[in-house]
Amino acid sequence: MKERNILCYGDSNTWGFVPIIFDYETNYMARYSFDKRWTGILQKELGNNYRIIEEGLNGRTTNIDYPDVKGRSGTSYLDPCLYSHSPLDLVIIQLGVNDLKTIFNRTIEDIAGGMGKIIEIIQDSNFGANLKEPPKILIASPPLLLNENYLDADKKKVFTGGVQKSKRFHEFFSSLANRKKCFYLDLAKRVKVSEIDGLHLDERGHEKVGKIVASKVISIFK
Repeated sequence: MKERNILCYGDSNTWGFVPIIFDYETNYMARYSFDKRWTGILQKELGNNYRIIEEGLNGRTTNIDYPDVKGRSGTSYLDPCLYSHSPLDLVIIQLGVNDLKTIFNRTIEDIAGGMGKIIEIIQDSNFGANLKEPPKILIASPPLLLNENYLDADKKKVFTGGVQKSKRFHEFFSSLANRKKCFYLDLAKRVKVSEIDGLHLDERGHEKVGKIVASKVISIFK
């Protein structure tokens, strides 16, 4: 079997952010080691015939930029990222949660539209396995927000209204995957984020995601 190259394109839950209530004064943060992150679990489950390429970035959105932070829009870096890591057999997209932030005032339709832009960039590329066509795409609808207690530097809630919107990810992302002929996986049905911050996966969550995604990947390449 030839080696399969898989790009995991996501946000802080792909980066491996340890659940905390973020301290903006000290900028303290911690990151799970590769063997604890879901991408590392995925690599272990799939074995040496697969090469897992991590591309997680804290705060990454689908296609919208922050007013004061550069480079967080998923569309801004995607094309060079695909080129850099090509040839790619599969791109796994796990995005959408950061689009729920109050600062963006996005509807679920806006967020699904942003995911659509991500898909279009991939499907318009020729960075697939033979460098003549696009790679396959797996949309991993993220776990639901557990609460809206995450605060910004001004002690204001970051995700007001986000819990209800996150409950509609499955509806819109599954429909989008069907229209765009992508593979689809609903993580919200089987995985919960940590109660510590209501946003990030803990070690148990990472392990579950890694194993669930591995099973899906195996089914894709049967």
